[in-house]
Parts: sequence; structure tokens; C-alpha cells
Amino acid sequence: MEEVQRARLAAVTEALKFLQGLELIGLGTGSTTELFIQKAHERGLLKNKSLVTTSAKTAMFLAELGYRDTSTLAVEKLDLYVDSADEVDLEGRMLKGGGAALTMEKLLAKHSKLRVFIVDEFKVVEKLCVKHPIPVEVIPNALRMVLRDLRELGAQASPRECNGKKGPVVSDVGGFIIDVIPPANMELEIFAKTLKSLSGVIETGLFLDEADIIIVGFRDGGVKYLKRIQK
Repeated sequence: MEEVQRARLAAVTEALKFLQGLELIGLGTGSTTELFIQKAHERGLLKNKSLVTTSAKTAMFLAELGYRDTSTLAVEKLDLYVDSADEVDLEGRMLKGGGAALTMEKLLAKHSKLRVFIVDEFKVVEKLCVKHPIPVEVIPNALRMVLRDLRELGAQASPRECNGKKGPVVSDVGGFIIDVIPPANMELEIFAKTLKSLSGVIETGLFLDEADIIIVGFRDGGVKYLKRIQK
């Protein structure tokens, strides 16, 4: 864990510079994003900025530091979106949704002028979805129907169960989360489109082209840009 923390801190520190001169900031969900918020707060980099969050957890973390969350109802386009990922491959494709905030995360990423993702070296994989299943958010009433559709496609699928609560995980937007292992012979881009075409599916945790910049932090304190698109 100490090596992971050093790697995360290296990536977070590098990402802080992207806050300069930008006003409307979107923030993802998870421990790496919270570390980014904490370090930005300590340096005074969040003052006078409007902050838009992807989950109640991130909003509560901001509130503890004295910041208010700006509603997405008041936002059309963000200047910057900062988040992390559960897995990143060498092509810059990502898997997200371990915190069940995938729908809001993708919404903010899709509507941001610049999207910066921060990961530690241990999140970089040769192939996505080997260690982790794909989170898929569905309308609650469609749960069993979508499960059947997924299994007919040759995927393995099961509702994610809550810790400390009976029943499935419910996201901040009210969807149920299904964890899906894709068919071995199907390309991720094709599977992503197939998932989104299923009636009842709200969103998926496949973030295949949502990153402009991916910063990888290493245990020795170094960083590498896995992906960097100039805008």
C-alpha cells in the first residue's frame, strides 16, 4: 500500500497543474480523486472555482473541506474533468465503475473541454477486463431482462451486492449495477456498443475514448503520460 500511495501522489501532484486558469471543474469518485482534491485544497488551488461532483461521496468530501457542490442542472460544459480509473490499457482505454458512479462520471467526461485521468502504475494492464468485470448500470425494472440478454450474448453477468445492506448496489442516479465478464471472442469496442444497445441499460464502465490525458504515477515518484492529446 505504501508503494501505491507514493505512485498515486506522484500522479496527483503532476495533475494539479491542469487546474491553473480554469474555473468549472468536474471531479470523479474514488480514493485517488479524493487525494487530488486534498492536495489541491492544501495548495489553495480550488479557491473561487465551481466544483461539480459525480457522487454523494465526493460531494461530502468536498463539504468537509468547506466547498459547495455545483449542480449539473446549472452546467452545460466543464472546463476540466479529473478522475481516476480501475484499469488502463496501453492504448489509453479505461475500465471504471468500481465505485458505482460510472454514469455521472461518463456524463461529466463527455461534457468537458479537457479530461485528465490519474492512475498509479498498478492500474496499467495489458488487457482490460481480465482482473475486473465491466460495471453496467441498468434501470431497476430491467434487471432480470438485461441479465438474460447478457447471458444470451455469451457474457457472464451478476448483480453487484451491497455491503451492509441487503440487495443490489444502487447508484447515485438510482440504477442497479451489474458486473459483466464479456465474451472472450468479442472486441471491447463492439461489446461496448452492444451493451448500450440493450433496452434497460443506462451506461457502462468502458471508457474507451473519454481521456485526453492519462498520467501514470510510479512508486519511485516519477510520472509518465500514457496519453496526451493537445487541445
